[in-house]
Amino acid sequence: MENLAVTIHASGQLEETRELEQQVLKARMDTFGSSHPDTIEAMANLAITLCLNGQLGEARELEQQVLKARTEIFGSSHPYTIQAMENFAITLHSSGQPEETRELEQHVLKASREAFGSSHPDTIEAMENLAATIHASGQPEGAGAANTESKNRSI
Repeated sequence: MENLAVTIHASGQLEETRELEQQVLKARMDTFGSSHPDTIEAMANLAITLCLNGQLGEARELEQQVLKARTEIFGSSHPYTIQAMENFAITLHSSGQPEETRELEQHVLKASREAFGSSHPDTIEAMENLAATIHASGQPEGAGAANTESKNRSI
């Protein structure tokens, strides 16, 4: 069912994707419980689809649950947790919450540095995302420093 949801999502049928992902989440909750990694992954997938559908309130709630669960299970510097933070930051940005987005992107950058090092592509992407958020908030001087560091790391 999950693979079918991915296929349908790729075709742009977001409502049908959402319905299938809700079924996957329910089945995994019933089978594994709420704190199993497969259940949390299903929750994360549904949250992304909800965000793409513009259902930002529901997406935020699920992403908070995913982030909390992944932090408890894996710790704050694990790649799954970092991915949850990145997804949550995207939804916060889409919801028009620049300060919360910036704060979370700062956590993503810190965790990425700890997990991967400063020259890793994921860390560089985190720097670029933070720079873009700072720039969009009207503080280009802070964005310039983050972006310069990002470019220096990618060379």
